[in-house]
Amino acid sequence: MVRSFLFRLMHIQGRFQVFLGILLLPLCFLSCTGCENPVTGNKNETHFSLATWNLQAFFDGQETGTEYTDYTVKASWNEVSYKNRLKSLDTALTQWPEPQTRGAAKGPDIFALLEVENAAVLESLRSGPFAQFMYHYSAFAANPGAPLGLGLLSRFPILAVKSHSLQTADYSTPRPMLEAEIELPQAPGAPQERLHLFVCHWKSKLGDLEETELVRRASAQLVNRRIVELSRQQAGTEPLVLVVGDLNENADEYTRQGTRFVTALMPADTSVVMRDCPDTNHEINSKASINFFSYDAFRACSFINLTGSSSDVSIPDTGPITLYCPWYTSVWNGSYAYRGNWETIDHILLSPGFFNGSGWEYTAFSVIDHTPFSNEAGFPNSFNPRTGSGVSDHLPIMAEFHRIEAQKE
Repeated sequence: MVRSFLFRLMHIQGRFQVFLGILLLPLCFLSCTGCENPVTGNKNETHFSLATWNLQAFFDGQETGTEYTDYTVKASWNEVSYKNRLKSLDTALTQWPEPQTRGAAKGPDIFALLEVENAAVLESLRSGPFAQFMYHYSAFAANPGAPLGLGLLSRFPILAVKSHSLQTADYSTPRPMLEAEIELPQAPGAPQERLHLFVCHWKSKLGDLEETELVRRASAQLVNRRIVELSRQQAGTEPLVLVVGDLNENADEYTRQGTRFVTALMPADTSVVMRDCPDTNHEINSKASINFFSYDAFRACSFINLTGSSSDVSIPDTGPITLYCPWYTSVWNGSYAYRGNWETIDHILLSPGFFNGSGWEYTAFSVIDHTPFSNEAGFPNSFNPRTGSGVSDHLPIMAEFHRIEAQKE
């Protein structure tokens, strides 16, 4: 069963446009294989885990004209190269850490994959290297004509998917934001809880740093908007929301840039003048002169606050949301390395619903940093399309959760 959706929401203000509406186009795929999943047959599960991983340009062996130079026939990339990479990844995944919870299946229950060429490649990954993790549900999203997209594999039912595309008058982001609603295991007699997952791959820093920051801030604004909408729709309860993926923005990006300008991810303990949120009709000062104004009844802020304190996580009606960032308390230095320096650009950001003392709660964060995912120097074991060696230039990261049972009166 395959259902295809493209959701676009349209807003035009000055030179800035964000699209999010409803069209039946083959750009966002939701798939269920078998649908009766033996791994999730026990609805009374008390733990689940989620991982995200940038697979580094996972192209198939068919050339369509959108491939990177190293993945073309001229560069000797072909179907054999692709099949060999699938086999190599399969071997690497056999080294995935064993679960710490007794009786749990190996591998994360939900896996967000970035830089996947198309839905067919995602299916080859699901039925090939990732088959050992027994995923029965999948979703894929990509912009029209884009070389790479976003993939999602799950043991739990994916109930709905949306693909949010971002565009300016001068630039269209190469990847959309994939929003998925996932049914989590249910405790006996407890209400059904659903995970709202946002899989993202934000604009890279290639080019002018401040110019690309504007595009990342626009992506942060879209996340802000959707999370506030979800919070309003579920008044009286705290939605379980995760923002995951390669945001191309460090947890401490604001500090790394010398506090010279507002970044898409900001430390919650930094006092940023409210004019940097569009609640005061602030016009972002930039070469591109992109304005951020109201979408409808409220104006979403163009940055997300990060915190390492669970008590500071919040979703206010106005101003920026504050999400929990595991990097703030992590013993790992990063999941990606640039010129020999660690970066924390891969993220799993958590909403307040995971820290309210009931239902699903955050447990732990980890980076899968052992061989073959890392090389002899301890950095990510980058894939080399010329030789077929390596795995990916990013390390997978994972978060684990447990359920707090309601106290019997």
